[in-house]
Formats: sequence, structure tokens, C-alpha cells
Amino acid sequence: MLAWFRAIACATILVIAAGLSGCASMGGPVVLAQRFDPAAAAFINLEGHASISGQAFVRQTNGKLLRAVGTDVFLIPRTAYADERIAAIYGEGDKQKWARVPDADPLYEQYMRKTVASSGGSFRFERVPDGAYYVVAMIFLPGEFVSAEFPILERVTVSGGRSVRVVMRGY
Repeated sequence: MLAWFRAIACATILVIAAGLSGCASMGGPVVLAQRFDPAAAAFINLEGHASISGQAFVRQTNGKLLRAVGTDVFLIPRTAYADERIAAIYGEGDKQKWARVPDADPLYEQYMRKTVASSGGSFRFERVPDGAYYVVAMIFLPGEFVSAEFPILERVTVSGGRSVRVVMRGY
């Protein structure tokens, strides 16, 4: 399901990006060397004592905020597979770089948590165990002809059972 959504979102985003920038620079196809290892991601299914909460938004050039309202927010355990996949999609930053990445291993999607952002763009994951994670929030981008959801990313580490709050700005 996530792979289908990602394919639709990427296609739509490319149309919007091409319209906004005049031309979208798209990298060549990416070949991932890592294979998904369920054992490496299994810690996400443990019951921890922390929470990861925050708010996700992007600021348009006109200053208006677009919040992650009613959209999906994913908590993804950092593994070698996730690191390579995220690097291919986002590079070293937190914005998509428009690379053509193969569909995710179907098991990968089973080792992440998902919630829906509130009307203010807020989200919360409860009972999170210690570990390193990616938080990926979807931002709804309204368009005159085509609308899309655009993913933004934050890297988070939970340590000692302490809760973490993040502000995902998408820029």
C-alpha cells in the first residue's frame, strides 16, 4: 500500500515540481545494495517508555504555512536498508532529491509505525523503545490542477526512555 501511494505521490509531485521550477532535475535509477533485515528493525515492535511527538509543516514562498493536516506520519527504524533508501530519496538533507528508487521491500512497511497528523499538523507516537528512527510526515500541497502529498523527514534518536519532540519544517 505504501509503495502504491509513494508511486502516485512521486508522479504527482514531479508534475507539480516541473510546473513550479520550470524543469525538475531527476537523477538516474538507484540500485540499492542493502536488503531489508527484519531482525535489524524488530526493535520498533518492543514496548518502550518514550514518546516521539511534534509538528510538521512547510513554509511557502509567500510565507503561508502548509501543515501536515490529516496526513500520514511514519516512524521508521534506522537500519542499513532504511539508511540507504532514505539517502537515495533525500540525500544528506531532508528534502526529496527526485531519485528513482525501487519499490520498498514489502516487509519494510510492516516494520514501521503510522499515525495521522491532527488539524494543527501535530503527531505523536507512544511507547517508543530506545533506538534511532526516521520520522516522515506527508504535507498536502494544494494545486490549481493537481494536488499532492510531499514527504518531509527528520532523524530522531530515543535514549534512556526519554521522550523526544521535533519540529519538522520541511526546509
